[in-house]
Amino acid sequence: MVDYLVSDLHLDHRNIIEYCSRPFDSVAEMNDQLVSNWQAVVDPDDVVLFGGDLTVRESASALLDWLETLPGEIVFVLGNHDGVVLEDHEGVTFVEQYRFEYRDVPFRVVHDPADGPSNQTGWLLHGHHHNNHPEQYPLVAHDTRRVNVSVELLDYRPLAVDRLVDYLACGERFPDKAAAERALDAQDEA
Repeated sequence: MVDYLVSDLHLDHRNIIEYCSRPFDSVAEMNDQLVSNWQAVVDPDDVVLFGGDLTVRESASALLDWLETLPGEIVFVLGNHDGVVLEDHEGVTFVEQYRFEYRDVPFRVVHDPADGPSNQTGWLLHGHHHNNHPEQYPLVAHDTRRVNVSVELLDYRPLAVDRLVDYLACGERFPDKAAAERALDAQDEA
């Protein structure tokens, strides 16, 4: 069972701060905050579906160093910046795409939505586009049945799959996690 989702941490990537308007003053601050947020949310026995692009450092040792800091069992969907091909590692399984079902909702996960099927059934989870095209790639797009789990749209922390399914049940389009939370809060108050 998958417990959490997140994509595109881009650890060690200086340019991503400006490219995605991330609220960090340095790479060190970004790395520390992203790892800290993951550690605060994910327990060692949780399963995290990671949608690719963990770091821009292109060495197996760099990738493994970061993976050692992240708790949980990780299903790692390879992204376009994940140039190092590794065998499965203790607690980490590397895949090109992944399918699962949660509360009777089917999901398929790829890094880039262009790599998803043209006849999608269920929901397509992806990253790759970060927060750069919010009209086309919001957190939740019911019309295309896509969910963008890039870290910028998730308040820089993994998102519980249970919470995502709650968002999907609203039947609304959400640009980011904050908008989805406000909608659920409004439903609870009604």
